[in-house]
Amino acid sequence: MTECTTEPGVDRGPLSGLRVGVKDAIAVADVPMEAASGVLSGFVPRTDATVVRRLLSARASITAKTNLDEFAGSAHGTTAASGPITNPWDETCTAGGSPGGSAVAVARDRVDVALSTDTGGSIRIPAAFCGVVGVKPTYGLVPLTGIVENTYTQDHVGPMANSIRDAARTLEAIAGPDEGDPASLTPTGGESYQIGGYVDAVERGREPSDLTIGLLREGAITGVDDGVVERTSATLDRLADAGASLQSVSVDGYEHFKAVKNVVSVSEIAAHWRAYAAPYRRGGRVEPAYQAAFADSRRDASRTMNHFYKGKILAGAYLMRESSGTLYTNARQFREVLREELEDALAGVDVLVTPTTPSTAPRLEEADDPGFDYALNTRPANVTRLPAVTIPNGTVGGLPTGLQLIGSAFDEAELLAAAAALTEVTPGA
Repeated sequence: MTECTTEPGVDRGPLSGLRVGVKDAIAVADVPMEAASGVLSGFVPRTDATVVRRLLSARASITAKTNLDEFAGSAHGTTAASGPITNPWDETCTAGGSPGGSAVAVARDRVDVALSTDTGGSIRIPAAFCGVVGVKPTYGLVPLTGIVENTYTQDHVGPMANSIRDAARTLEAIAGPDEGDPASLTPTGGESYQIGGYVDAVERGREPSDLTIGLLREGAITGVDDGVVERTSATLDRLADAGASLQSVSVDGYEHFKAVKNVVSVSEIAAHWRAYAAPYRRGGRVEPAYQAAFADSRRDASRTMNHFYKGKILAGAYLMRESSGTLYTNARQFREVLREELEDALAGVDVLVTPTTPSTAPRLEEADDPGFDYALNTRPANVTRLPAVTIPNGTVGGLPTGLQLIGSAFDEAELLAAAAALTEVTPGA
């Protein structure tokens, strides 16, 4: 974590007194932004990301830039240029990624809130590993202007915090369309689009007895460690005792989320690098100095970039070339089928519930094991672009575990209200 101070001034505002850390893939004017990579070494943005400008307008104080996996390209917490990001509960374990530094800063009370990005679970995975709250909003609710691109059609921005209320306060401040980001403009005319009311919803509250919760079968047991299954089951039993209605629901094709997410991600990453960071999907909005820095350093990236992220770029280039782009097109189309399946599962329930991660944080020497699927239960919300939140759910073997709630598009108010209700019965929340 890099200390910095960007003061909002003396006027009071909705976020007055809130200490905010910002993932070092989000631009803060006149503060170095390197995305944990030597590729951007020495780059200093000249303008704030839209979310940063909105935080400052709400009178928050930005006090730190937080560490991440290189170019936000991994959930492992081990690929930052400065070395592994360790877990505050056990420093022999990973904090997760990509924004492991954000979760650590919140867990250690270095900041009240940390703003991070999430492409396949990056907010929720380290939040669960470190025992804090993490919110991934609906795609398009929070603009991406001024943020390092990873996989644009699956990138999201949201808060981590120690409380649902602080997460809701932050989301209230940063949500809303921005003319610099087409992804934030497109949904505004849709029937489901709504914005705001998050703090009121949390403060108004809901009783567990008013909730109907759908346990997503495919994400609850298969591939999940026994201890996490038991911890999740115990919490659901407590919810039932508190009067919540529990239903078991299923999503056809759940096993395909991984392939769809990976094909879309690596293809878009490769296209972004091939285009020297040209903002094709961002309406042409990018800081010229950033694109120049990216283009100048891109030529030398092969010598400094970690093998995991480099492999993503090469895989995407290979898939696009060998399939003439049709594999990417098919994945984008099938993504909509999976979205309909997940929305069907949400019909008749208030939220879907899964364990956030399939286990607690792995040890550092095991963190890069390709057999460990960090994003087993988090990637579906990125593929479908529905909102999701993780809340602490006690510990297993001395390490935190999380409970994930998935809601309907642009229904963050009800999702956060449900999350607040569940924290009344989850241990350690």
